[in-house]
Amino acid sequence: MNEPPPEPDAPNLDVEITIDAQVHAPIHSSLITQAARAAAIQQGFHRGELGVRITDDETIKQINAKHLGHDYATDVISFGYSAEGSTIQGELVASVDTARARSSELGWSIDYELALYVVHGVLHITGLDDHNDKDRAEMRRCETEVMTSLGINDIVRFGVDTNEGDSE
Repeated sequence: MNEPPPEPDAPNLDVEITIDAQVHAPIHSSLITQAARAAAIQQGFHRGELGVRITDDETIKQINAKHLGHDYATDVISFGYSAEGSTIQGELVASVDTARARSSELGWSIDYELALYVVHGVLHITGLDDHNDKDRAEMRRCETEVMTSLGINDIVRFGVDTNEGDSE
């Protein structure tokens, strides 16, 4: 039996998660999915497809070098393919190693740190940037709003650009 198509205004945002074989940490896929959807929906995108790849520092370093010309590991890299109307398509790659190190440094959950990377990456895919002070402030406001909507209120203490430290 075929399912009926979604209502025109109903969210239809698919999130596909890939966890690389070399990742040896429990990944809470439901939180990753919720984080990706919440970030996209916050920016008005209710339809489309987002790919989330969780990998290690070595792999993200290779991706960073190949696509951005940077010879270092990073927290998240985003690839936006399309963001038109209420439909979005893109992919992001997040490093569990960086999340582990950063969460240990700050003293909060690796799950929350990884969710923050996903939120940040999806916000980039939606068109937000953080290269100047004004854009960075908007990015942080949106990150905080999305994370608190997920019940992660510690974002206020442990998020990027807080007195606790800065991951960018």
